[in-house]
This record gives sequence, C-alpha cells and structure tokens, in this order.
Amino acid sequence: MVPVLVASDVSESGSSLREPRFPYPGRFIVLEGIDGAGTTTQRERLAAWLAEQGYVVHCTAEPTSGPVGTLIRRLLSAQAEPFDPEAMALLFAADRRDHIAREIRPQLERGAIVISDRYVLSSLAYQTSAGVPRDLVWQANHGGSGLHEPDLTLFVQVPVAIAADRRAKRASAKEIYDDLPVQERVAAAYAREAEALAARGRDCRFIDGAGTPEQVETLLRAAIATILPALPSAIETGSA
Repeated sequence: MVPVLVASDVSESGSSLREPRFPYPGRFIVLEGIDGAGTTTQRERLAAWLAEQGYVVHCTAEPTSGPVGTLIRRLLSAQAEPFDPEAMALLFAADRRDHIAREIRPQLERGAIVISDRYVLSSLAYQTSAGVPRDLVWQANHGGSGLHEPDLTLFVQVPVAIAADRRAKRASAKEIYDDLPVQERVAAAYAREAEALAARGRDCRFIDGAGTPEQVETLLRAAIATILPALPSAIETGSA
C-alpha cells in the first residue's frame, strides 16, 4: 500500500524519493482526485508559489479547451443526451493525445513547469467506474506512441462525503459523475490505479487532501520540491 503523506510527515526540506530521469528541461506534474478534492484550487496555489521562486509555470487541465475537450465538457453535463461510455473513453484519449502534442510537450521543451489538473489516472478511474473495460481505457491511452508520462503524479485523497460537501458549496452545474454512489466507485478506482501506477515504478504520491487549503498546499510543496530543476541563477551561484 502506498503511504498517504500527511502534515506530520513533512520536514523542512521535504520528503525525498528516488531521483527520476527527466526527458525535458521542464517538469510535468499532475494533480489527480475525485470531484471536490481541491485539485483546481491547489493547481493555482502551486503555480503562484513556483512563479514567486522564478520558475516558468504553465497551468492546464483535462478535458482541455481544445476541440475534443470542448465536446467532452458538453457531454459531461447532466443535462446532455446520454452518450456511450466507451465512446466517451475514446474521446478522452483523443483529447489527451492532442493535449500532449499541442500544449504539454512544447511547454516542457521550453523549460516550463507544467501542472495539469487531471490526466490518464482520471480516465482509468472515471471510465472504468462507468463500466468501460479497463483494457480498453488502457490501450486507448497507452497504445501506439505519443503518451507522455508525468514526472510526478499527486493523488489528492479526500473522503467522498467531504468532497460532496465542497461541490455543494461551489454550486456548479451538475455533471454525470456527481452522484454519491458514482463518486464512491470513482474514489475506490482512483486509489487502486494510483497504487498500480506507483507499483509500475512511476513517481506517484498519495496526499491527504482533507485539511485546509494551506495544509494541503504544504504537503504538495514538499512533494514537488523533490523534483524541481535548479533555477539558472542557482546554477550560476553554485559554479561561481
């Protein structure tokens, strides 16, 4: 079982796992979690923190604002006509491929810290919870070439009841996955997939997301600090 990072686990220097290999000058960080986990809020908080330190930061999300992502957002509305779950899974995979080619990879090449609100883990959790075979979701995303694995995946775990209360307070339009039994299935699938991702040797951390935004941000900062590249000014100072 992958341990959950909680406030008592964080030292001033942060928690350090093995150093991964990075294929681009930038870093690709993904925030994952059920609806109401606070991933969108934390993406913005982390972006501000990183920018203050001097990093170039690019925030993004899935579904994207591209042509396929725009269609998906319409289909996710509880008011939309029912749509085949397997077709939805394929749309998410297509949107992700476009996202990588159009946005993620170019930003990493220029040295940006890319923070995405959701990525492949969300498809494995949500689409399988809707009854789509896992193999179909996996192959749609991992088959062929072009999938870029995150340098760090942060799974923000929140009890389903707390997440539901948060969603109710923000009064956003209802989506097809919002019902409590669906979110319970999604939460269980998310945990399984996050553990599977870590078991495959990818850098995936479990974050306790039940605290205040400030507490959760502290945990996330500690995890992210272990993979950040040195800023040019720090390199110059060190070599002087």
